[in-house]
Amino acid sequence: MTTLTGQRILITRSTEDCDAWAIALKKAGAIPIIFPCITCEEIKTSTVINNLIEDLKIADWIVFTSRRGVCSFANILEKIGKNSLSSQTKIAVIGPATNDSVISCFGRVNLISRDGTAESLGKTLASVLQKTIQKRVPKILILLAENAGNALEQILTEAGCKCTRINIYRTVPASTPATKQPLSKLSADKILLASPSAVTGLINQIDLDIFTEIFTIGPSTSQAARAADLVVTAEASRPSLFGLMETMR
Repeated sequence: MTTLTGQRILITRSTEDCDAWAIALKKAGAIPIIFPCITCEEIKTSTVINNLIEDLKIADWIVFTSRRGVCSFANILEKIGKNSLSSQTKIAVIGPATNDSVISCFGRVNLISRDGTAESLGKTLASVLQKTIQKRVPKILILLAENAGNALEQILTEAGCKCTRINIYRTVPASTPATKQPLSKLSADKILLASPSAVTGLINQIDLDIFTEIFTIGPSTSQAARAADLVVTAEASRPSLFGLMETMR
């Protein structure tokens, strides 16, 4: 098995999300290079807040697909009142990081898809709700990034659920500076890309003057990278840092 020891690995997440990945990579013997390529912005418009207040009253389930979505929702909940989230409303999440964040904020998770994809969570939740759907239509509140895909709501809607999507945050690619940073000066052996926005931010900021291996976290990121004429070395075995590390090894 290939070791990560001594490998210089470029992390392109937002500033606040890079540290945890850097710590894990250091433990594996790698040398993390923190180079944020996106920023995350919470969406707290009056429309979003008012829609949340109303939809929380009737939601049977809330679905989170990322830790960022959980944090954004928790911040809004501080403003509208924590009791806006009923103890009767069940919570479904994607992946262990999102699960941990929900447990920390709300103390409970009713369903987790450990495969880490929206498609997997949609199918799992649809299966759980199969008997309920035969009696009445479950109401699902999906809280996502503005630029996230619609696979989850499409699967659940086709299964017979009533889905309401509210975008509560967005990822924004870093803008292009006056002078791009040559990749050769960073001496990176590998680049990690965890979102389509990070692909754009990377291209905006870095002059890809040399070939470096590129590893993506999932299909949508791979698609964005290839659309930008980047050569994807491999896609993570599962959509997480540890999936990326497994694949790099």
